[in-house]
Parts: sequence; structure tokens; C-alpha cells
Amino acid sequence: MWDALARLRNDYLGDVPKETLLMKIAEEFGEAVEAYIGTTGQNPRKGVCRTKEDIRRELYDVIVTAGIAVLAWTGDDPEATARGLEAHLAYLTGRAGV
Repeated sequence: MWDALARLRNDYLGDVPKETLLMKIAEEFGEAVEAYIGTTGQNPRKGVCRTKEDIRRELYDVIVTAGIAVLAWTGDDPEATARGLEAHLAYLTGRAGV
């Protein structure tokens, strides 16, 4: 996964500053929220206009965008990024006792 994210970062988003990549997470999260609103019909103007699959796809975009951002903030080093995430997951699961 990290190698694929590194390819996206280097080959497609290489000129995008890491600060912008951080802000893109919020943009993608907003799209996930919009999809949720569309599945529940909470926008009276649009009604029900999205599906659970739309929500999943938008959440995948959030994960990919966050992965690219954390990669950029880890010096574009896929191995260091993977180690960092594994260490953080170990910390979180340990704190949660699971």
C-alpha cells in the first residue's frame, strides 16, 4: 500500500506542498459527509441522491489522501511511514486494551 501511495505522491502529486496535502484531507472528508447527507436525504433540495457505496468510496479517498499526506510529512519514505503507522496502531490498541 505505501509503495502505491508513494507512486501517487511522487508521480502525480510531486509538486503539491505537504501543507496542501494536509488540507486535502478536510476536502475529502467533506465529500464523505456530503455523501452521507445524500444517503439520508437531509438536503431537502436534493433528497436521497447517494448510496452507501458512495460513502465507502469517499472514505477510501479520505484514507488515500491521509496516507499520501502522512507520507509527505514523513519525508516521502514509505518504509518509515509504514513503521510509524504500525507503532501508532500498537500504541492505540494497547491503550484501548485490545
